[in-house]
This record gives sequence, structure tokens and C-alpha cells, in this order.
Amino acid sequence: MGDEHLASSIERIARTTVPALDYIGLEVVDARPGRVRTRLPFRPGNGNHVGTAYAGVLFSFLEATGGLLVLVAFDVSRFVPIIVAGSIRYLRAVTDPVECELSLEQVERDAVHSALEQNPKHRWTLAAAAVAADGGVACEAELVYRFKTIGG
Repeated sequence: MGDEHLASSIERIARTTVPALDYIGLEVVDARPGRVRTRLPFRPGNGNHVGTAYAGVLFSFLEATGGLLVLVAFDVSRFVPIIVAGSIRYLRAVTDPVECELSLEQVERDAVHSALEQNPKHRWTLAAAAVAADGGVACEAELVYRFKTIGG
């Protein structure tokens, strides 16, 4: 079981610092060190002209989930993520809520921290997918982050 306080805290941070995430209704379902699971509701404000989820909303959802993973996986007092590239493949129409679950094992987190110590301009690539209730993948993204170094 995740940490409910951590989940509600990072949801509040996300919705406050990026108001568009509040508008689309991003929900943090579960959060713990190195793992986050989010949900995007399907509602009229997230739709497009044909009654499915708007492509930009889906990309924002996946990119935001990647950013939230950073909050629970890395030392954000030293390294702040900035997305520098991203691509997405839409695999099926979305007309219901979708979820995204991302995790990083400690060894992977240590490797990124080590790479950042060696090269503060290190780029880190993350794969993310929006999954429908039936388990089918609705879209998948490749997100490339660079970190802004704070202090030292």
C-alpha cells in the first residue's frame, strides 16, 4: 500500500504549480519512494471535436506523471527536471479514465544521480503509457528530461 499523505501532497503540488493539471483533473492514486500511479478522468473538458480525449491532454497527463515520478524518486532539492523532448503514439481512442504507473528501482535512481554528478546536463529518458480499465494501452510516450542543478 502506498503513502496516502505523499500521494495527496504531490497531487496538491502538481495542481498548484501547474494549473492545467488541476483543470484536466489529474489524480495521484498511489505514491511511494520510486513509484507513482496517476489517473486521468474522462470528462467533457478533456475531450475533442469527436468525443474522445484530446491528444494534448493525454500527453500532458503522461508528462506530468513523469514529473511526479521525479518528485518521489530523486533529490529535487538538488536536481529539478525539465522536459526537453517528447514523443507520443496514440494507439486507441480514449473515452474512459486512464491510468499511468511509473517506477524506478533504487539502482536506477542511483545511476541517474551518479550520471548527474558526472555531467549536470545528463539527459534521462522515461517511457510512460496511459492504460485503460480493460488493461489496453491507449497511448505511450517517450519523455526526455534534463535536470537543472540547484546550488553546488
